[in-house]
Amino acid sequence: MRFIGCKTLLLKDIEKIIERKAPNAQTFCDVFSGTATVARYFKRKYEVTSNDLLYFSYCLQRGTVENDTLPQFAKLSSVIGNENPIVYFNDLSSDTLEKLPKEKRFFQNNYAPAGDRMYITDINALRFDYFRNIVEDWRNNDLLDESEYFYLLACAVEGLPFVSNIRGTYGAYAKEWDKRSFKVYEPFCLEAFSNGKRNRSFNKNGVELLKELNGDVLYIDPPYNSRQYLPNYHLLETAAKYDFPELRGVTGQRADTGQKSDFCSKAKVENAFLELLSNASYQHIIFSYNTDGLMSVGRVEEIMKTYGLPDTFELTEIPYRRFKSRKETELGGLKELLFYIEKRL
Repeated sequence: MRFIGCKTLLLKDIEKIIERKAPNAQTFCDVFSGTATVARYFKRKYEVTSNDLLYFSYCLQRGTVENDTLPQFAKLSSVIGNENPIVYFNDLSSDTLEKLPKEKRFFQNNYAPAGDRMYITDINALRFDYFRNIVEDWRNNDLLDESEYFYLLACAVEGLPFVSNIRGTYGAYAKEWDKRSFKVYEPFCLEAFSNGKRNRSFNKNGVELLKELNGDVLYIDPPYNSRQYLPNYHLLETAAKYDFPELRGVTGQRADTGQKSDFCSKAKVENAFLELLSNASYQHIIFSYNTDGLMSVGRVEEIMKTYGLPDTFELTEIPYRRFKSRKETELGGLKELLFYIEKRL
């Protein structure tokens, strides 16, 4: 999934730090989980706790981190047979999709040309609307348990970026159709596997959640600049909640009540980071940041040494030239930063 700050390319670097500093670790917490990429990766080795304030992220986590197996959809089989529900949906005819009442087509009515916006084509918007409606119907008719429901939501959300008419985020749609927009929308079949451990996912303020948790490795990947995540991913949030919100402006933004991060505020970020580290009952802390972040490298080091053992502090710098989709002239001297310290418990 295309996502600001997605750490797919840093997974091996994070893993090397853990292998050196915490070789006997059993638990891993990803407190700002985003796409759940990091949490899913480390689920192979550890008991994982994941969290994010955004609901669409929580759905991705519940579907692939907390779920420890691919759902069997036992009750649903009485309605659709033994077919996988995503395969069942993909085989539906256009005539069947068109039977969805107009008032239930939130995406087509608001994010597609039928609603005077160009985030997604009309047909793909209808396909998404139909899938979200039948998933809610199945749940309301007690045909899905919670694990099955969140797995299908995760698959629904994960499929949207493959057909979205955006340049990078959902802050605005492109004025001309991107070629990916003409692909057929399909829920993306995500992997779910068992690691034999009790993995948990949360949809809470990460700073507050840490008061309730403890473990071995804490991975912190907060927003690093002033751009709030919800405005940039409002469409995915609505896709997950499917709550028919009142939209604002040309770009169709939803209200951001209770979902602003202090890590996006120059005036609040340092206090938020201090409080987070104060609340963290984890021995090993890895903090992912960026040289373009609101906090300076020196200030991050100073704060981490306040709560950690100063002699254990390490900083790994990763040049952006690794990110081939970005031009060198756009990147300047930007670097990804991985800070490590052992917490003073």
